[in-house]
Amino acid sequence: MRERRPSDWIVDLTDRHGLEGQVGAALDVHQSFALLQSSTNSFNKLDYQLVGPGGRLCELELKAKRQPLSPGWRRLRPDVDPADLFVLDELALRKIVDAGRYAFLLVRDLPQDRWCLWSAGHLIVASRVRHGRQLTTTTVSTVKGKLVFDLSEADTFKSLSTALDTAAATVRSLETRWTDIAPWPQGGRTRWTDIAPWPQGGRTG
Repeated sequence: MRERRPSDWIVDLTDRHGLEGQVGAALDVHQSFALLQSSTNSFNKLDYQLVGPGGRLCELELKAKRQPLSPGWRRLRPDVDPADLFVLDELALRKIVDAGRYAFLLVRDLPQDRWCLWSAGHLIVASRVRHGRQLTTTTVSTVKGKLVFDLSEADTFKSLSTALDTAAATVRSLETRWTDIAPWPQGGRTRWTDIAPWPQGGRTG
């Protein structure tokens, strides 16, 4: 896997500002959300704080996939089409989970020209592979936790407005879904592993 160069950060930041503006503008006019605050410069909050359906406080984290992943990343998930691979920091996942059931991850997949959406509940049960990436940008050796996800398991859309419509619909259904013992509803092309019933007289509980 190629180490990131300083020039990569410059390109990422320049492109990100335009993407943040696009999503912020879409949230501003969306009939189901009221944009409370944009926190895209914060290291402690998700990117957007919103009031959603039913007056629920919602949060949205925005990420972008700008180019296909290198062969090193692909080797970590040979079961997934390379076009569907997406890398997320473990810290980002913890922040989304910490924001609660009404938090979402929105990914702009530029190579495939699509928007991918996960709710917090969906993200928790999504398949992933962990990887510790060695950072060499400082004199102190540091390992950064990375997660390799399959974008085909997310809900995918061609338009941003449709992705936000789906987020709003998910908020409306979460009150009962979050406390249900049933498996979380499938998204995208999520693969199920069928579990055979326990044999009679076997394990209970």
